[in-house]
Amino acid sequence: MTLDITKMLHRVVDLELTVDDAKELLIGPAARQQTIFVMLDCQLANFAQAAGWADVLNQEEHDPALARQSYLKALALLLLFSAKKQWTHLVVMDDAQWQRVTTAKQSTKLADLNKEYLAIKHFLNGAYYSHRQEDFRHAWHLLLKMGIVDFGYQPADFQQEYLDLLDRLAKQYQ
Repeated sequence: MTLDITKMLHRVVDLELTVDDAKELLIGPAARQQTIFVMLDCQLANFAQAAGWADVLNQEEHDPALARQSYLKALALLLLFSAKKQWTHLVVMDDAQWQRVTTAKQSTKLADLNKEYLAIKHFLNGAYYSHRQEDFRHAWHLLLKMGIVDFGYQPADFQQEYLDLLDRLAKQYQ
């Protein structure tokens, strides 16, 4: 099952408009992209922390539900960022791209997950600071791979959770 990325993208853009109207936000496009990028960075860090793979100094239990929520928020912010950069064509995937993402080798070791996480951040920085579209595409594919392959999130399930999450957020502002 592939994701309905277009539907996911439209829903996050609608949520942004709802929040903007409710808060009467008036910020320019550059500040908007910065804000989305900062929040994306925070959600990626929240995901890593809640998943706990790199938390070698703390042996407490980690929260898989919180990790999944942070992952879904990171996906939403990455999709929103694509809209703000007018790069939505980069998030649409053909069957071959989807197959490469979903059949990639699972990363389970600390070093592999760390490399993947750092690669996502590296590519996002290249996309943001150097405006490299291919870096954005790589970050998008890696983030999808991390959720679907490494953490076993089923696309149909997490797409519905994603849509439900955005609906709950939108209701707070209506």
